[in-house]
Amino acid sequence: MSSRRRPALADAASAFGIAAGIAGVALLALGLTGCSDEGEPRPALSEQSEFSEGESGHLARVHLILQPQPGTLEPEPQLQISGRFVEYRGISEDFARARTNLPVPVWEQLVPGQCVPSQSLLPPTDLPRHSAAESEAKELSMVDAGDLRIRLGERELVASLALVPDILPWLDGVEYVEVDDRLPELALGPDGTAPISVSIDGSPEGGLDAFSTIVAVPEALELEAARLTRSRLTLSWRPPGDSGDTVVLSLQAFGSVDGEFSEPRGEALTCLVADTGRAALALTPLREAGLDISAAKLRVSASRFGTAKVSAGDFGEVEVFVELRTIEILEPQPPPSRAGFGLR
Repeated sequence: MSSRRRPALADAASAFGIAAGIAGVALLALGLTGCSDEGEPRPALSEQSEFSEGESGHLARVHLILQPQPGTLEPEPQLQISGRFVEYRGISEDFARARTNLPVPVWEQLVPGQCVPSQSLLPPTDLPRHSAAESEAKELSMVDAGDLRIRLGERELVASLALVPDILPWLDGVEYVEVDDRLPELALGPDGTAPISVSIDGSPEGGLDAFSTIVAVPEALELEAARLTRSRLTLSWRPPGDSGDTVVLSLQAFGSVDGEFSEPRGEALTCLVADTGRAALALTPLREAGLDISAAKLRVSASRFGTAKVSAGDFGEVEVFVELRTIEILEPQPPPSRAGFGLR
C-alpha cells in the first residue's frame, strides 16, 4: 500500500466538482420540453417529487474526465479525477446530492433529444428550518475510503485527498481530487479499446469494501459541422456510436468584442442526444430555456461515457464514470450561407 497523502483544505483548484454544491450555487428548477421529437421529455428533477426529509443512505462516485484537446476559450486539464463517498442521515437524498455535487446522471434524467438548463439537473439546496435538536441529528460525511488508484496505460495515479470546507456544522470529510495537464498514453487492449483500471483500498470502519474494476475509454468523436436555420440548430460529428448509445452536449453562448470573447450570454444548457452522428435541436425550446442564439460564439462540449457499477459491501454501489470530452467553438459563417454558426 502506498503512503497516504495528508488532506489539504479544498481550494478553487481542488473543488472543480464539489464547489458548486458546497457553495450553494443557485440551482434553478426550470424544466424544458424536448428539443426534438426523439422522445417524451422527462420532468425536471425538482418536479418529480416533493422534498423529503429524514432519510439516510450512501452515495458514491468516481469520475474521470479525459479531454485530449484543451478548449481554446477556457483551457482545462487533460485529466480530471474526482471521487466522493458520501454517508448521510436526517436529510433527503436530493439535498445530499446537491451539497456534494453528485447529481443523478444526465442519461437518467433526460430522454434523447431533450435539453434543459444545466443548473436544473441538480435538486434545490434549500434546507427547511429545524430546531437545534433536529439539526444535531443531521449528518453529511464524505468518507476516506483508502487509496484511490487509477491506472492509465503504464501510469498509475493515487488521487489526492482534500478536506471539505465545514460551512455547515454537520458537514465534514474529504474528497478525492487529481488534475493533470498531460494525459498519459493509453494502452490498447486486444479488442482495440483502452481500458482504465479503478481501485479503492476500502474503509472497514465505514463499511466500504475494497474493490477494483475496469472501464473502457469511449471512442473519441470529432465535431464536424453546425448549421443554424430559422428553426433548428443541427450538429454533426463522426464517427457515430453504437445503436442505443447517447452523447451529452453542453451549450453556452458567448459575446464577442473586436473578435475576442467576452462574458457568457444566457443560460448554459445540457442536452442528451442519440449517438447517430447528427442532432437536430429545435430553436424554440432552446430559446425558452435561455440559450442566446443571437450570440457571436457558441461553445459546444460533447461527451461520451463509459460506465460501471461496483458493489462496495454495506456501503452499496459505487458509480464509476469515464468521460471523454471534446470541446469546439462555433462562430458565424459569412454569406451566402445563412447558417449562424460554424466550427472555428
